[in-house]
Amino acid sequence: MRKIIGFKTAILASLFILGMLAIFHTAIVIGILFFDYVPIDFLWGGQIKTEAQLLNFEIVSLLTTVIFVFLLFIRSKWLNLPKLLGVTRVAMWVLFIFFSLNTIGNVLAITTLERMVAIVSGVLALLFLRIAIEKKGDNVLKTNQP
Repeated sequence: MRKIIGFKTAILASLFILGMLAIFHTAIVIGILFFDYVPIDFLWGGQIKTEAQLLNFEIVSLLTTVIFVFLLFIRSKWLNLPKLLGVTRVAMWVLFIFFSLNTIGNVLAITTLERMVAIVSGVLALLFLRIAIEKKGDNVLKTNQP
């Protein structure tokens, strides 16, 4: 896996996808709050029943996505918190498992949109696997090289 995709590429691709997901969740929250647009039937596998539930789920999703980005910044050493590097490696394994299970859930979803999201979720699972297998001191991204 290390030879198929590099650590830096996995980090950057994950950040790009998570950034797109953050924009998506933000757009839904804005749509609900300011434009009375509530796409209940298309999101969360068609399981959400009320506007309030959708808003809560989307806000939690947005905050969770921000936490994932924060963990990636620590793992890549763009955010210098060396005491948390070991924690972020464990977190990457947890995210790999989470996105793997999420992919299965998306494949089994009722809506076409959720089934299509399975591709994104599967890619994220593989990217987090790649990031997780990188050892603590190995191949980190350097922003300021001497």
